[in-house]
Formats: sequence, structure tokens, C-alpha cells
Amino acid sequence: MKVDRNMLVSESGNPIQFEKSPNYSAIVTPLYLVMHYTAGPDLDGAVSWFARRESNASAHIVIGRDGRIVQMVAFDKRAWHSGKSQWGELEGLNEYSIGIELANNGKLTKRDDGNWISWAKLVVPADEVTIATHKHENSATGWHEYPAQQISVALEVAICLNSTYRFRDVLGHEDVSPGRKCDPGPLFPMSNFRSRVLGRE
Repeated sequence: MKVDRNMLVSESGNPIQFEKSPNYSAIVTPLYLVMHYTAGPDLDGAVSWFARRESNASAHIVIGRDGRIVQMVAFDKRAWHSGKSQWGELEGLNEYSIGIELANNGKLTKRDDGNWISWAKLVVPADEVTIATHKHENSATGWHEYPAQQISVALEVAICLNSTYRFRDVLGHEDVSPGRKCDPGPLFPMSNFRSRVLGRE
């Protein structure tokens, strides 16, 4: 993969699927890469939501659980993925970052019948759930696992983006909006991911 005129394309130059979101604004200064989960299991559902003006949200890239990629905002534009956020002295990370969303149900609760459910009341199969404690919380709960294929593709995209934009760091939404957001959560391999993207291993 490579970046060509602010769009992600294959090595052969074929464009990655693009579904334009109306939710973007002025030019971005991409100092950071911010990772998110969609809080839903379905790539098409997330893309449909970000394509609606009333969602008031978007991301540059959305990656499905099977590794399918959709770009929704050009990399020279500001996607609306971080909302109220801060990192160091910078406020409003949308202005300073590229956002990648991964299709994932995120934090789960256990129903009385023993099933794990998402915030949208969707049942998540038990073999896709790991119990873990978020770094900003004190108690463990279920979290939706990330498939290896999804992480592999996200890593490929992130390395490609870093080769163009030379990020200062890779952050989670939970880092720039602590207490308000908990994505990408404890099951996302942030330490390894960051090291590989930034070439620190």
C-alpha cells in the first residue's frame, strides 16, 4: 500500500474503496495516529453511520474484522474521530491526527443468562470475548477480541501512513479522551503495534 494524493492505494496504484463522509473540515496537521473501535461488529454498519451527516462523526479509515478497508476522508482533511480531546499541550486532536476505526464491539456486559452483550444489546459469541481490565478502570469485564487478520491489515495501513506522515506517536482514543472513551481497549496490542509502526523494534 501507499499514499497517493491523500488517498490510500494498492502498490499497483488501484484505489482502496472510498465512501466519502460529509463529516470533515479544514486541513489536518497529522502529527499522531489515533486508533479507535467502532463499538459495533460490522464494517458496513460503521461506514453507513459515518456517511450520514447527522452522525457528526467520521474517520479517515475503517477496517472490518475480515481486513476489508474503506477510506472515508482524504488524509489532508480533518476527520471527526476524537471529539473533545487533548494530548500534551494540544487540544482537539482531530486537528493533529489521522484516525483509524476498527470494527469491534468493544466493552461488553454479562447478561443474567450468561451471554456477553454490547452497548447495542447485541450478543457477542463467548469464543470472541476475553475478560480484561482497562488501564483506566479497576474492575475486569468482557471485551470483544480483535481478529488477527484485522490487526495485520491495520498494521500494514499504519506503517504505510507513517512512511508518509512520520507520526510522533500512535495513541488510543482512550489516551486523548481519558474517562470519556475507552477504545481501542485492553485487547488491542498497542505496545507492539506502536513499536512496529514507528520502527522501534
